[in-house]
Amino acid sequence: MKIVLLGPVPPYRGGIAHFTQALAEKLLSEEHEVLTISFRKQYPRWLYPGKSDKDFSQNTKIKDVLFLFSPLNFFDWHKTLREIKSYQPDLVIYPWWVTFWTPATSWLLGRLRKLGINTKILVHNAYPHEGGWLDKKLTAFALKDARSFVTMTEKETQRLRTLVYKDSKIETAAHPVYAQFPLSGFSKREVREKLELPVNAQIALFFGFVRPYKGLGTLLEAMGKLKQEHLNLHLVVAGEFWQDRDLYEKQIRDLQIGDMMTIRAEYIPDSEAGLYFEAADFFVAPYLEGTQSGSIKIAMGYHLPMIVTDAITDPLILNYQDGLGMVKAGEAGLLAEKIIDMFSSKFVYHTNHSFRDRDSWQLLLDVLLRK
Repeated sequence: MKIVLLGPVPPYRGGIAHFTQALAEKLLSEEHEVLTISFRKQYPRWLYPGKSDKDFSQNTKIKDVLFLFSPLNFFDWHKTLREIKSYQPDLVIYPWWVTFWTPATSWLLGRLRKLGINTKILVHNAYPHEGGWLDKKLTAFALKDARSFVTMTEKETQRLRTLVYKDSKIETAAHPVYAQFPLSGFSKREVREKLELPVNAQIALFFGFVRPYKGLGTLLEAMGKLKQEHLNLHLVVAGEFWQDRDLYEKQIRDLQIGDMMTIRAEYIPDSEAGLYFEAADFFVAPYLEGTQSGSIKIAMGYHLPMIVTDAITDPLILNYQDGLGMVKAGEAGLLAEKIIDMFSSKFVYHTNHSFRDRDSWQLLLDVLLRK
């Protein structure tokens, strides 16, 4: 097929950029012709809470990328539409995850529908995790001309169903497992020494942008409860803070758990990210909201045992064989108990079960390319 794939790719940062690049690579490996249209601009500086939305230490590995589309520039919209028309694709895959892109999305999808160009919307989030009624209205407006959608959890399908044309086709395929970070070849001890982490403690990892819905506060409260257990446990928080870090620092001081933690409050580039997963003994995702997570899929790629909350409804996670503990979201006491279980290895780990080798991307492609 001839496919146009829109979305951010490196040097843009974050999970959506990693996802778009991995999807493009998979499509190309299946011998489809792919034109990737990325963004000339993604967000204005005032809207992006991180230091930058780009990481120039990483670059896209994909050929035929046009950095062209932008959220507010009408001329970029026209240029993007002309490129799509000129390419004459069999399919356009358009990602949706944030309502800031409503004007550009609504305009482009309306033009593609009038031209009769087959378009599927790949929904990462129907509306933002911290969104309200306005975000729902904006999503409905942005996607009013779309008729075919692919979500990655049934919960997201239910959220989307209330916002789009009632006869729209909505299919679901689980968020694939990432394996984009190569193994370092170092031993766990060597990785920890390189990252200046405790060599002999059991390390729990919280990874990714720190945002309210990810529940770091609940995890810190659980660590406070665990302090009296005198476990040789160390929590690593690795990721850029998208809210006031001082709130968490105060909580850490009040709970007196600073000696049980390492915080790397910065964006972790691809060249280092894999090391944190290699250093960890298990992964913790104490999410309060959100239906699926790219960080969890990286942890699965490294066969890390995981503790997640019931906010995560991803079917691949529910079938995970390398050690899974699930707790009710927002319950610090239950989370502490599950960490003790994980620490004492009460789970049976099937370490020969390889999510790195399982081609979960093919499952997504089967749905995306289905007529």
